[in-house]
Amino acid sequence: MLTMLSNELDTHGPTSRRTVNELLNAHIDHLEARGRQARTIEGYRSIARAVTHDATFGQTQLDKLTVKAIDDFYNRLGRKRCLAPASIQRYHALLRSAFKQAMAWGWTTKNPVLLATPPSLPRIGRKIPTADVVAQLLDTAARSRNPDNFVAFRFLAATGARRGEVCGLRWDSVDLGTGRIEIRAAMAQLMTGEVLEKDPKSHQIREVRIDERTRALLAEHLERQRRTALRLGSTLSDRAYVLADLSVDAEGLAPTHPNRLTQAFGRLRRNVHGAENLRLHDLRHWYASTQLDAGEPLLAVAARIGDHVETLAKVYAHKGHRGDQEGANHIGGLLDG
Repeated sequence: MLTMLSNELDTHGPTSRRTVNELLNAHIDHLEARGRQARTIEGYRSIARAVTHDATFGQTQLDKLTVKAIDDFYNRLGRKRCLAPASIQRYHALLRSAFKQAMAWGWTTKNPVLLATPPSLPRIGRKIPTADVVAQLLDTAARSRNPDNFVAFRFLAATGARRGEVCGLRWDSVDLGTGRIEIRAAMAQLMTGEVLEKDPKSHQIREVRIDERTRALLAEHLERQRRTALRLGSTLSDRAYVLADLSVDAEGLAPTHPNRLTQAFGRLRRNVHGAENLRLHDLRHWYASTQLDAGEPLLAVAARIGDHVETLAKVYAHKGHRGDQEGANHIGGLLDG
């Protein structure tokens, strides 16, 4: 009997009857127990729920799942749910890693997801705003009713930081004397509205410097916060957030929610010609693009914005930079003698 079971395992692999749904839930639980960020886990569980709703796919046993069934599932995501290729690629990535884990657990002997064909991503160039558009956006923000938005947008444009990082910035990480800023944390907002403080995306503390005008704006902002806290019968904490919601906590220990910045930017851009389709994240693209145009090395810019050099080269070093034009002019000059 033992010999027969061994031969069966050698021929057909594990006899687990676990389904795709069970694998995804177990895999996500495994990732959560090992410290994967809450917002990431939330996104994974959203994918798992969508798989559950597709009974044809989700209830399939691991040893019976074929590459064709996976491709058909991707096609249904595109046709019936109208998901974009980038969204389907996220399903593909999670399924691929889940089946890899299933092999490590002995739940299956193969990973059919490796042979599946998710839709390819269209190569769309990023629209980088001009300096004039960014300046108009900031000028409009400066004249708005909420000065905190101006401080936030100016900081993002001056440093290339992410919105979660400016929301997670505390005053004890800001040296107004030298203009040195330490990015130590970021705020992540879940779909439930809950806001969590986490490590920056790079999981590393990084230092950035700010210009004199931005430093002066932060100093004015700090004094304004202190006056507001006193008016509310409190004192601003040394650990207060730079973008604090003083209506919630007069000591400044309640951060501004990242989605509020995005919503404020959406209202602001409608009043600036040429900015109608820009996203808040495009201020980060503008910063990186401008630094590269100025001749800053890829490595230095990547360290400043907390990104990988490979990502920076692929995403930001696109056609149309000044360096590209200078190269074209140089070749033209040689051809013209």
